[in-house]
Amino acid sequence: MQVGQNGKCRKPTKDSTITVPSPTNSSARLPLIDGKTLIKNVKAWANKLQDHHWGAGRKWYQHANQLCQILATETETPLRNVCGVLASLSPQVSWEVNIRSCEAIVRDGQIDKGYTGYRINVDKALQCLVDDPENVLGGFKVLAFYRNILDPLRSVDVTVDTHIGRIVFDTMRLDTKQQNFLFSKNGNAMIQQAIQKEANKRKVRPHVLQASLWVCARELAQAKADKDQLPLYVK
Repeated sequence: MQVGQNGKCRKPTKDSTITVPSPTNSSARLPLIDGKTLIKNVKAWANKLQDHHWGAGRKWYQHANQLCQILATETETPLRNVCGVLASLSPQVSWEVNIRSCEAIVRDGQIDKGYTGYRINVDKALQCLVDDPENVLGGFKVLAFYRNILDPLRSVDVTVDTHIGRIVFDTMRLDTKQQNFLFSKNGNAMIQQAIQKEANKRKVRPHVLQASLWVCARELAQAKADKDQLPLYVK
């Protein structure tokens, strides 16, 4: 009802409108995931790990380091440069393509035709051959990947990619906001801390837990998928 000039109530006409303030969307201001939930999800997934996950996780970066050492020795290239090439070529490619393309760059100075990644990463790989990869590589994920491969016995970095994203969000399908969170400075820091904390409890290096979780997430994704297997790559 509306109040007329005589002070009496009258019915609103068809053209009368009542403006109601829209409620504040408080959920839009909430963080995508809070620290406690993130830690809880990491712990829950870590509890799923079986012996074969841990076995593969402990060997993953050591194996990658050994491959780089062999290539470095055969080509008389510093190990850090070979590791930098491998890491720079890793986004959005399978591990097999990653290794083969790294070898082509280090041995021949050019990328092989089978490389399916981004051209900008090829340019970075070529630069890593002559410069310190620490000064060439960009992005938290690739830099952590490089450090873990270069020195798996001492590195405390966590390679945060889409596989780890499935774990921290506890879902096999990540939406755009979740992926953006993974690759943001704040998101990367939160995930690093959560995995490092859980790794310390289990008395393993953070990258060992991370790689073990990788294997487990990929295994479960493959079991649920009706199409080709999910490749292991670093986005």
